[in-house]
Amino acid sequence: AKDWLDRWQQNKIGFHQGEVNASLQQYIDIFELNARDRLFLPLCGKAHDIAWLAARGFEVIGIELSAIAIEAFFAEFKMQYQCYESGRFNVYESDNIILYQGDYFDLTAHDLKGCKLVYDRAALIAIDADNRARYSSQLKSLTSSSCNILLITLEYDQSVMKGPPFSVSTEEVRQHYSDQYQIEQLLDNETVDESPRWRSQGLVSLREKTYQLMRKNSA
Repeated sequence: AKDWLDRWQQNKIGFHQGEVNASLQQYIDIFELNARDRLFLPLCGKAHDIAWLAARGFEVIGIELSAIAIEAFFAEFKMQYQCYESGRFNVYESDNIILYQGDYFDLTAHDLKGCKLVYDRAALIAIDADNRARYSSQLKSLTSSSCNILLITLEYDQSVMKGPPFSVSTEEVRQHYSDQYQIEQLLDNETVDESPRWRSQGLVSLREKTYQLMRKNSA
């Protein structure tokens, strides 16, 4: 947690994507969502994806540890918001956006009641290996049997770069989620040349993978 907060404090946010994620735009419609459906973005930062989803009429719920990140999001998109304290979190609200500032592991199922989709672009890969099982177990306990997941991961040689973001293999995705979800890989892209920092770290390959996770007992 301290490392994450320090990164935002020092503006070391190379993980931040300054545009709407291409896989989100390409694959959101396969989940057949309706206007006003609730979507959850864990460890959301100040992602442009939040505003894009809200503009499409969804109710967007995010959790983020850093107040700097949340306030930067509203400032960059010139959105008015209300902020209030509610037990475990500071809550930021603006129209159909609710961002909780606090610890992901303090969330309860009530906080995500009615959620239809989890969009995980940079949460699982931000968690170190020792805590990813805890992260995924919490996510499954927070969401209902009708809530699916759009998951984006990275795979690379972690002996060359330690992360974060961390490398999460397809096999590990299955280890965490195959008990409750049907898992389909939608996309496998080589992205090592999309940012100079990857090559500068010594990487020769960085694969971004997108998965559709559908609850096995969903209607």
